[in-house]
Order: sequence, then C-alpha cells, then structure tokens
Amino acid sequence: MEGASEINLNEEIVMEILLRLPVKSLIKFNCVCRGWRDLINSRHFINMHLCLAQSTEYIIVKRLRDEDNKNVLSFHSPADESLLAAAPELELPELDEANWPLQLIGPCNGIVCLRDFHEGIHLCNPMTRKFRTLPQSSFGSPGGFLRQTHVVGLGFDSTIDDYKVVRIFESSLYDFRAEIYNLSTDSWRQVDAILPPVILRDCFDLLFNGFFHWSAGPESSPHILSFEMGAEVFKEIKYPNGWLGEQAEPRSVEHSLVVLDDSMALILFSRGRLLDSELYDKSEQYIEIWAMMEYGVEESWVKKFFLGPFSGIQCVLSFWSNDKLLADCCKQLVSFGIQNDSKLKKYDIKGFYLQLVILKESLVSLY
Repeated sequence: MEGASEINLNEEIVMEILLRLPVKSLIKFNCVCRGWRDLINSRHFINMHLCLAQSTEYIIVKRLRDEDNKNVLSFHSPADESLLAAAPELELPELDEANWPLQLIGPCNGIVCLRDFHEGIHLCNPMTRKFRTLPQSSFGSPGGFLRQTHVVGLGFDSTIDDYKVVRIFESSLYDFRAEIYNLSTDSWRQVDAILPPVILRDCFDLLFNGFFHWSAGPESSPHILSFEMGAEVFKEIKYPNGWLGEQAEPRSVEHSLVVLDDSMALILFSRGRLLDSELYDKSEQYIEIWAMMEYGVEESWVKKFFLGPFSGIQCVLSFWSNDKLLADCCKQLVSFGIQNDSKLKKYDIKGFYLQLVILKESLVSLY
C-alpha cells in the first residue's frame, strides 16, 4: 500500500511540474516515455495546461514576405518593447495554389483559422506548428450558382467540448447563408438562417464573450453581426450614435473590432481626404475608439478616445497592453500610444497584408 501511494504521489508531482512548462518543452518531453506522451496528449492535461497558461501570450504576425512572396507567421513576446522574434518564423504551407495572401482568423484557445481565397479553410496551432485542412462542404446552391465564402469565424462550444468553424456565403445573388463545421465530426452542416450582407474587413472579425463577430450591412449604415457558438444564434448589434462615418464619407472610414479593458471596442479610422473615387490623401488621418461597456447593450457604447492626426496608416490591427495600438503603416508594423502620443514607433516587421493576433499558447490538438 505504501508503494502504491508513493507511485501516485510521484505521478501527481510529475503532472504538476509538466503543467507549468511551456509548449515548446512539452513537445520535447513527448519523447521521454510512453507514459509522459499519453499524459501530455490527454484532453484533461491539455485543458488544465490551457487554464494555467493565461499569462503566456505571444503576438503572432501574419504577413506575405517581400523577398519570396511566402505567407509566414512570426512570434513576438508582448513583454518585449522591441518586439524581437521570440521563435523561428513559421512558413505556412502553400495552402493556396497561387500563394495569395491568407486571411488570419481567431484566436481561440491557442488555435487560429487560415482562409485562402479558393474556398480553402485551414486550422493551425502556431505553437505546435500543426495544420488541418477542412473538408469542402457537400452542399450545393440553387440553379448551379457558384457559392462564394465572404467571412469565416472560429470558436469553442463548452457545452459539447468542441471547436466550431462558421462560414457565411452567398448561396445565390444577395442571399446570405451559413454553415457550421464541427471538429469532432469533421463535417459541415447547414444553419437555418437568412442573414444580412456581410463585409470582409481585414481587422474586424473577433471572438469575444462566446460570440464571433463580423461586419455587416451597407457601408452607409454598417452594424455588427454576432454568432453565439453555444446556442448557434445570430444577432445584430448597432453602431454607436455619432460614429465617425455619420460625419464623414462612410467609404473613407476603416473599421476594426478589438478588445479593450475586457470590453468589446470599435475602432473607426479615417483613411484621409477622398481625392477621387478610389484614392485618399493619407496625410491627415484620425482614429476614434468606442467601447461597449455592457456587452450586447447598444446604449452602453462610450467614446473613449479620439486620436490624430496621423499619416500613412493602412489599417489599425490591435490593442497592445491596453495603452498602445498596433497598426500597418506602409507595409511595416508600427505602434503608438492612446494617451496623447501620436508618434509612431516602427518595428523590423515588414510585408504585405499584415494581420496579427495576441494568442495564448496551448497544446490543443487539431485531430
């Protein structure tokens, strides 16, 4: 009996030690013995490690590299003010035959979704460097209409312990529908809902509070379309009264949806003065930031900041530490403070079609 108790105690100690190690170390320890491998890859261990890894975050930047036109992910520590590389870059497989830019979606529990522009959707755990390509949907469209995916979302349904991917597509002209993919079944199913037109924006798609969010509606009166991962219900959230597009040409305003101080925040960014139908003067740009103080309550929108003028910004990407914004400025990552600091700080992170997520490392398996 004493021997059995001693063995159990030792197993508990080993587990407590392993739970506090980073993903990189745990991948190596898979090779120590079969017992450790089975433990590290068990769902119970992965879930516990994810809960303990709340402070282990990385800024993951996706870009199309200038020198060879390859899609890559780079890894940076939020604690490093210089944003130097914290790990080797991850060259993404040629998921798109033409090697076009991939759209980065997520994160959710350490995994992200990558969408190419030939209807391909892929899951990726950047920390384990594993990928999974999702099967094509088997559902057709009326009259042979070629379905076009407009937006994709990623989330976790805790009620069934399963990951879901949502795609919204145009099933026929101006008829927007949705399908859901379940990781556990590796299959798609249709959703019985007719949706408003959705708008693909580079830095808008957001998972927050168990809901995934996209931009929807016409440019003149946009709103937020949300999808609850558990109940599988779509809802619409109105923009705040007095938003920037009500005072300027709506087409001249870029939209981003981010998290600020545990609230969902809407960033509205003026591209600059409209010179003609497509060209903007980017020498005088402004940013306003609205926070929804009570999630889902449209009356709780509060304008937090009005920043500028700036020049040369392409897109506002994310908040960083709640006091700085990260942005794409002329194919280079920059940051600037939100407290009366409009000076841009540049980083040696360059490329086309910059996107980023702030991700908590995890061992979540894609299979």
